Amino acid sequence: MSTSGRDRLVQDLQNNSNLFQEFREISQDLNRLLEWSLAKGYAVTRSELMDLVDSDRELSDDELEQAAGGDWGDGTGGTPPPPGAGG
Repeated sequence: MSTSGRDRLVQDLQNNSNLFQEFREISQDLNRLLEWSLAKGYAVTRSELMDLVDSDRELSDDELEQAAGGDWGDGTGGTPPPPGAGG
């Protein structure tokens, strides 16, 4: 199974912080972003890039709290169990 240009770009953006930074810096100019992507060897469409740019958004407060470990899985959002407590 071959990987699409979009899938490969997403994977590379996740694994390469420098590439991701370049992407973010030019993401406001779709024409420039398309040229950049094609020059880097990613066979993507304008529509695919628009979807990627739309998905690269700020996290909501709830998403930030979850990502930062605000909820320990028991729904309380409280203190984590001590090491070795089986939590």
